[in-house]
Amino acid sequence: MIRAATEQAAPAPLGPIAILFPSAGRKSRLHAIEAGLCPKEFFYGALDLSGRGTALRFVDTRQNPDTILANARLWAERARNRLSGFGLSRQRVAALRSEIDDAGLAISFTDGFSLSLGRHRDLLGGGTVLAGGFHGLSDMPDEVASPFRSWAQAQIRKSVAGLDHLFFFGEADRQEAIRRFAIPEAKTSLFLFGVDSDFWCPANNEPADYVLSVGSDPKRDYATLLSAPISAPLRIITRLSLKAPHRMDVDIIRGSYHNVAVTDTVLRDLYREAAVVAVPVRDVFQPSGYSVTLQAMACGKPVVLSRIKGLWDPEVVVSGEYCMLVEPVYLQALANAIAYLRADPGLRAKIGEAARATALRSFALQRMNDSLAALVERCRRLRDVGA
Repeated sequence: MIRAATEQAAPAPLGPIAILFPSAGRKSRLHAIEAGLCPKEFFYGALDLSGRGTALRFVDTRQNPDTILANARLWAERARNRLSGFGLSRQRVAALRSEIDDAGLAISFTDGFSLSLGRHRDLLGGGTVLAGGFHGLSDMPDEVASPFRSWAQAQIRKSVAGLDHLFFFGEADRQEAIRRFAIPEAKTSLFLFGVDSDFWCPANNEPADYVLSVGSDPKRDYATLLSAPISAPLRIITRLSLKAPHRMDVDIIRGSYHNVAVTDTVLRDLYREAAVVAVPVRDVFQPSGYSVTLQAMACGKPVVLSRIKGLWDPEVVVSGEYCMLVEPVYLQALANAIAYLRADPGLRAKIGEAARATALRSFALQRMNDSLAALVERCRRLRDVGA
């Protein structure tokens, strides 16, 4: 039968989708999710997409090359990256060449591999749409050692040029990156993070009188937290190397959300038991601290958060209603907010209840599922236009 002129053919599917991130720890959590022992958010909506019939596979971006020579080159790259403070790897991309080339769309969820993917596109076959996600692209050159800064800026520009699409976890970072690296705005989008509020939920227990802080992002400002005149005991969970304070009531737990030494259920219990959750962050464009803040809010906990340039959803995160916002770096402001909440159990309960309601209403997992579906559709249209 001849198709009528006005009838349009259905868009061709993209083909398999490669989800690129350090996946060893995540893969081990798949069975734990089914048992209710792990949240779903750090699969970035991929589980929902797979459940709706989309062919995808998780690809570990820390997979090592096969040959001795390639591993030697990887060692040299890692040494350079440590010296410069800037992560870029040709060998990591080369190690995944076949898996990326077999996909119709490759989506990277870490800044370093997203840059590597775009910068070393020449290694790939060319038939795969490449989408790179960024948590803090615009701050990246400022973290590079001075002798390498011009080189890093040039590498970033080449990297973003090699990607078909860039998506950002914060609007402030997106706009600053567009300005700083001359990225066409139409080539970018915002990816909305959400949390698994079925897993992160309150418990009917009396909180202990300690302040909890969680996170291993170098943008965390633990120096301010440890120096602030806070009278409550502190518990800090991080992989970062912190200088041990002279105080006796500080417990630094060497771990992270991705470290099996601190399981998801243990972290949830720590949120539930804390009187206050503190998220001190340096004043950066990266929306640092959003996952910890939203997890704690979903557990019904009041959060004291730095009012940074990269604050995500500033129209939703309202100080005094769902959390307490304080200016970055100011020790006394951080201490005052924590003391204010500790002194008033009724206020803590009120803010905690509002925080939980806001997490359910504005930061549910579904918004991230929808963001990934929209990203895939956008990339499908890019493929169709380029075909």
